[in-house]
Amino acid sequence: MTGLRILAFCIGLVVILPMVALNKWGFQMSMWVNKEVSRNEAMLDGAAEVPAATPMPTSPLAWLRNRSELNALFSRDEINPQRVVTVTEIIDPADLLAPGEAGPDAVFLPLYAEARAPAQLSRYCADVLSALGGRCDVLSSSATINREGKVVLTGQLGFRPDAVLGDPSQVSDGQVISGSIRLPHSGDLRPAYDQAARVAAMQQAQAICDALRAEFGNCVLTRTELNIEELWITDLEVLPAGTNPQRLIASATYKIYANPATLDRTRLGTRLQDLSAGL
Repeated sequence: MTGLRILAFCIGLVVILPMVALNKWGFQMSMWVNKEVSRNEAMLDGAAEVPAATPMPTSPLAWLRNRSELNALFSRDEINPQRVVTVTEIIDPADLLAPGEAGPDAVFLPLYAEARAPAQLSRYCADVLSALGGRCDVLSSSATINREGKVVLTGQLGFRPDAVLGDPSQVSDGQVISGSIRLPHSGDLRPAYDQAARVAAMQQAQAICDALRAEFGNCVLTRTELNIEELWITDLEVLPAGTNPQRLIASATYKIYANPATLDRTRLGTRLQDLSAGL
């Protein structure tokens, strides 16, 4: 009987607490409407002093409307497509083969590359684990053949973040605000596409997110793109012998749950530029 009473009490709380919250919000809305009516009447009467406008009270159901998206975005317990690192690899077809394995006919190379792509790209999880998360997996992959006959592999690596993401439940009347930025590099030549450069780029991306979280209360690094630019022979001719022709182009996308009065896409873009310039 005691167990049933406890269950009934818990169910009562589930029902009553939202009702109490709604009643409080209804009272706040009534007061707000009265203030706005008085303000409008003062404006129409040409009063010398007109009260300043006040924001509409936030509905207690606003958080519930965003809950599904935010749970996935801010969850640190699992890998999901809300947080990915996109990696690209450009290799010779022979690099896909196991030792002693004969290559497929040219017509079957795209299918062969597609089949080998997940295992090939999973090696980049070591980079992700070094910079961002405690778990990593290949969520999706694709393969194409470029005009030089090389294999271009692209993968989406999902990860479980180690970083603190912040608490979106503390934001009233919030929306998910997103922004992207190309990550900076020093010198005229982009960094070589190697593990050190990839890890450094992801660490840069996370450092920006940490700064945003300190300012706005939360931040999620949702996408880091690690793309390749291959130098032409004419480019390599003027560079020291042995220069790696594959260079890294890195960019990052962020999402922040914020009140639009506090943060919008324009302001986020400006902050990203400022933070990037300070790296």
